[in-house]
Amino acid sequence: MKAVVVDVLLGVGVGSILLSCLGLLASGGPFEQLHFTGPAATIAPVAIAAAVIVDESTPSSMAVKSVITAVILLVTSPVLVHATARAIRVRRHGRFQILRDELARKENP
Repeated sequence: MKAVVVDVLLGVGVGSILLSCLGLLASGGPFEQLHFTGPAATIAPVAIAAAVIVDESTPSSMAVKSVITAVILLVTSPVLVHATARAIRVRRHGRFQILRDELARKENP
């Protein structure tokens, strides 16, 4: 029974990474591609860490390291995505500010 749970959790982790990769290939631009990094950086580490915890019947250093890795990825991934999106925008427009057409769309939806 434990092996089935571990296999399912690993399948969820690997499946979310594969779907993220397919989304990256199918998306149009860099902002759309950033959306597809989410599942690979959130669902996969949690599922894989859970699989390690279930597989190790007693608390072990491997389980602790996998949980720490998952937590680090969960905390740093949103910051990295935001910084990357901001860098893309600065590179395209020269600086980070609201453009006139964006402001007009915001005021008159």
